[in-house]
Amino acid sequence: MCPLFTGPKLKIERARQHINDLQVRFTAFSSSDYYSFGVEKDVNSGKRFLKFEVTKPLPSDVAPIIGDALHNLKSALDLAINDVVFLKLGRYDAHTRFPFRETRNELEAAIKGALITQASKTIADLIVNVVKAYKGGNDALWTLHELNILDKHRLLLPVIHVGVLHGVGLEDDRGNQFTGLTMLVEAGRVHIPSIPGHAGGNFKITNKGKPTLSVFFAEGLPTEGQFVLPTLICFVELVSNIIEQFERVV
Repeated sequence: MCPLFTGPKLKIERARQHINDLQVRFTAFSSSDYYSFGVEKDVNSGKRFLKFEVTKPLPSDVAPIIGDALHNLKSALDLAINDVVFLKLGRYDAHTRFPFRETRNELEAAIKGALITQASKTIADLIVNVVKAYKGGNDALWTLHELNILDKHRLLLPVIHVGVLHGVGLEDDRGNQFTGLTMLVEAGRVHIPSIPGHAGGNFKITNKGKPTLSVFFAEGLPTEGQFVLPTLICFVELVSNIIEQFERVV
């Protein structure tokens, strides 16, 4: 028989592997030619400006990988509950899940007659009073729960944002070369910094530089606007901590 909580730990490790896969994909994408950067003319003012545009989407499997990482973490919690039930009552139960409820009162009521309370009142109390598996009790854990539900109905598509370009090269009308420039990107327009030796006029781009890529969760998600990788890593740490708490008291 496997040691207690082996299953949950394997699920957590699998979630880590999914996160590593995402990191590999993001790094490869960041190194690819996924954007355009050029000189354009404003149709209203007639003035030229520098335009930045993302021209290629993230790999299509990114959203499913995010979902897989989240599901493995939720599954780790479910397996942990069943491990406790098996240890104390000698059987697994197909309907036993890690309990989530909207309020503390609802959680207490749901867990009161559940197998986990019969198996270990200590664990049941831990879930209510320390882990606080209800909305407003443990916001990060509740968010993990919500994302798992959402992923069953829609892909958790991330969004790309580029705010800075590094190492840009420009040449002005007089043939002056300006290299290694750092430029801010906002709403598709690139802000030209003050450049010593440049008296104004038009530019042509000699090096379109290297963008700093950020990948966020999209609008409408509980994690809206948060960085994907750091958020997933926080979820891993959260679930790992819960399993460790179970181990200490069982």
